[in-house]
Amino acid sequence: MKFHHIGYLTNNLRLSVNDFKKLNYRKIKKPVIDNNLKVKIQFLKNRNNIIELIKPSLNNYGLVNILKKKNYAYHFAYKVENLEKTIFRLKKKFKLIINPTPAKAFNNKKVAFFTISDGFVIELIQS
Repeated sequence: MKFHHIGYLTNNLRLSVNDFKKLNYRKIKKPVIDNNLKVKIQFLKNRNNIIELIKPSLNNYGLVNILKKKNYAYHFAYKVENLEKTIFRLKKKFKLIINPTPAKAFNNKKVAFFTISDGFVIELIQS
């Protein structure tokens, strides 16, 4: 597994982009609307660091509830060579909360999500 990005929840993409620009982050892609995952996404980069700004749709109750708790940085994402094999291995240790789903932000490569003991989220991205 190779670390890829930190997922950051927001109610206002424009405001969050402006805040991170003050830390020398810049947009690296156009915003992506993913109806499968019920989110709008904007990627930012500062040297080697990537932040995925995520604005959940109102009907994405899981992320809306996390946002209400003010847990803005809520997941780490990792690229993996073999998504199915990694899921099989991690299912023994953590709870799978989103089965492999094509993600528009990653050219429809599949992603899956787990929660660890304290509720923090791990995203796996098929390389």
